[in-house]
Amino acid sequence: NLGSDLLHFRNSSNLGIMRTFKTLSHGAMGSTSIFNLGLQANQAMRRQGMRSFSSLVRFPQASASLMLVTDDAFLDDKFLSKIDAAVKGGVTSVQLRLKRVSTLEYVRIGEQVKALLKSRNVPLIVDDRLDVALAIDAEGLHIGEDDLPWRIARRLLGHEKILGCSTYGRADLVRKALHPEVSADYLGSGAVFSSPTKQCEIKGVHHLPEVRRFIIAETTRAVPLLAIGGVDLETAGQCIENGADGVAVVSALLRYDDPSSTQRAAAGMLQSVRAARTRCTDGR
Repeated sequence: NLGSDLLHFRNSSNLGIMRTFKTLSHGAMGSTSIFNLGLQANQAMRRQGMRSFSSLVRFPQASASLMLVTDDAFLDDKFLSKIDAAVKGGVTSVQLRLKRVSTLEYVRIGEQVKALLKSRNVPLIVDDRLDVALAIDAEGLHIGEDDLPWRIARRLLGHEKILGCSTYGRADLVRKALHPEVSADYLGSGAVFSSPTKQCEIKGVHHLPEVRRFIIAETTRAVPLLAIGGVDLETAGQCIENGADGVAVVSALLRYDDPSSTQRAAAGMLQSVRAARTRCTDGR
């Protein structure tokens, strides 16, 4: 019984719980199973009258391995087919980022993507728009420095949902994101490489270890760090080897005309991430 199996977590530290999930994420269970386990655990613990498990583990490392981030540049008649193909290839989470559509259109597309992901237990995270995230009951929200104040976003979003924050590689934003009133579930890095979809300061792969140190200094929680900005198949492994837990990618998966190519690219990138993680674990 899942509820009774989780009772021993009553007096566990956050770090211990996160280590348990991190161990599972490297085991026989797939990433979607890990995410689903978190949802089941939360429900079971509420039935037992315990503290909500999801307030501790909402976004396990397995869900952070390979995040697909969408962009208006790829919003065409193959948009949904490519997302579907990316998930089949191994994408572990999807961030719906659309900057140039109406609220009505954002909600319509969001509902379509949510329906597509529901049977796969892949979390859907909406970029910037808390209203859209709530309207479609997405699993989470991603926000940056100039969006809704992060403490307010957490309060309105609730503690059952995933909250991701862009840090741009800055210590002050890592500290802000990990404040108990925000309690971010994952952090985005600064732009690692140049990207055709977003113009910003390039921080390079070597800023990732510093961001990792910022995280360790602020919390005992195992908060995943996602490398973003021009990451592709050739560079995904470098990001993991330099301290990232996963990668967030746009054009590296969506640039293809054929969804089957998107699927192959996703499979190759996830394999690269996992291989790099194994090398790090083995100390090679």
